[in-house]
Amino acid sequence: METKTINKVKEWVERGEMGFYYEHATQKEAVARLLDLSFPTTRDESWKYTRTAKLAQTQLELELAEVMADVTFEEMVPELSIHSDFFGVMHTAFCNQAWKCEVKGDESEHTHHFVIKNNKKGTWMQPFWRIEVKENAIGKVVIHSEMETDSFLNGRIEIQLAKGAHLDIDLIQDHADAHFHLMNVHVKQAEGSHLNLVTHTLQGGWIRNEVKIELHGERAHAGLSGFYLPQHQQLIDNHTVVDHQVPNCTSNELYKGVLFDQSRGVFNGKVFVRKDAQKTEAYQSNKNIMMSDTAEMDSKPELEIYADDVRCSHGSTTGTFDQEALFYLRARGLSEMGAKQMLVSAYINEVIDRSGQPLVIEFVKKTLSERGRVIAD
Repeated sequence: METKTINKVKEWVERGEMGFYYEHATQKEAVARLLDLSFPTTRDESWKYTRTAKLAQTQLELELAEVMADVTFEEMVPELSIHSDFFGVMHTAFCNQAWKCEVKGDESEHTHHFVIKNNKKGTWMQPFWRIEVKENAIGKVVIHSEMETDSFLNGRIEIQLAKGAHLDIDLIQDHADAHFHLMNVHVKQAEGSHLNLVTHTLQGGWIRNEVKIELHGERAHAGLSGFYLPQHQQLIDNHTVVDHQVPNCTSNELYKGVLFDQSRGVFNGKVFVRKDAQKTEAYQSNKNIMMSDTAEMDSKPELEIYADDVRCSHGSTTGTFDQEALFYLRARGLSEMGAKQMLVSAYINEVIDRSGQPLVIEFVKKTLSERGRVIAD
């Protein structure tokens, strides 16, 4: 089936050109380049575990998404560049909505909140966000996507953290099984900046998150966390790159999954430590619990280190729940389902609680509890 996707790109381009987009030279160049490419397949290393054939076969129309946003998100014409990957080129070619949010001071008491939805069946969305946190400023941002029917979102978030800037950003993803969701997050950090990025994947049929962090200034710190609870035949794919380019920076990465039924999870995390990035401390962990014999998890943590004075580690574990813990809880009156829900709660709360925004923590836990995925605190 994947070979057929080669002939689908022209159809996507034709549908894209019928929709609304910012028409300038960079986008025209991207359209021409897109026609020379094909949808990625499992033959491509970065897509080895994630199929795109069903997405390629969809008949979606480029439309504007429905948004509800804090007034600090201002509409803008995006400053686009040509990327090397297929969906990056597609985003440049047909980006049709863009917003900018600037944090200029201590705004720790205010959350910049953005909600994006699909406004009708068969929608193809290409949004762009630019978030800038100025020198020594403190910001909190939530980008919440809710997709209720068949659709595709190919989004990009670009984040610039100036010297001494601090940003807590939460991505909340809550989608129907028929939705395809690809979010690319690119962060550049200056000296002494601090990033705390948490991805809360509540549900979704096909989700791929691509996160790239570039540490350009000394004493910068990047924290990345995420959880996912796929069920049925859902697919959740997290790809991360943390690029340590200068000395004395730190990063800490934790992704946790609980997989049910015939669902699939993918984690591919890579940490680069460049030759000049001495005194780097980088830690990466991916942990997964399999709730079914038919669920599948592909985990590939990677370190690529060219400096010799560093502290780095990575690890991946995949297994089932401790039967002794289940027995202990059932012996105290909990049903098997209740015991598993309690263990799932404790397991993923480590990630949820990494959020720097108490209201987000409360919302996520309440939503999962109401759906019977976890037991409320």
